Amino acid sequence: MYKRAFFDTNVLIDAAVATRPQHDEACEALMLCNGGGDMGIACGLSLKDAYYILTRLYNEEYARASVRWLMGLLVIGPIGAEECDLAVNSNEPDFEDGLVRACAELNDADFIITRDKAAFALSPIKSVTPGEYLQIHANEERAFMEDLGVH
Repeated sequence: MYKRAFFDTNVLIDAAVATRPQHDEACEALMLCNGGGDMGIACGLSLKDAYYILTRLYNEEYARASVRWLMGLLVIGPIGAEECDLAVNSNEPDFEDGLVRACAELNDADFIITRDKAAFALSPIKSVTPGEYLQIHANEERAFMEDLGVH
């Protein structure tokens, strides 16, 4: 079944930095949203933060190329007045996480994919790690194939 997966900043950085231990799972999760049937979404704020970190780790050219790559895989959700209002009035302890959560909520996300277990704990949108997201997808695909009688 088609899902809307909202990617948190830490997962975007994991995907762009090949030496991070979570790199492969982050890339696999992104690929499920580009040709795998699901829709991947991130907010522009997360791309800005990823760009900043990637310029510090590598250089400006690498950071821009990474952001272009991510933009080719994801729908970019806006951050405007409505998201800011939802974030500042939410029960999310961190305002930046509140902005990500508000953007995910307003884009009807089914999951927030993050490694930050403390963030989004009170969100109505289920937060999962990239590995958990991959497992959910595999389980749904297996159930679908069983329903078709394919073993």
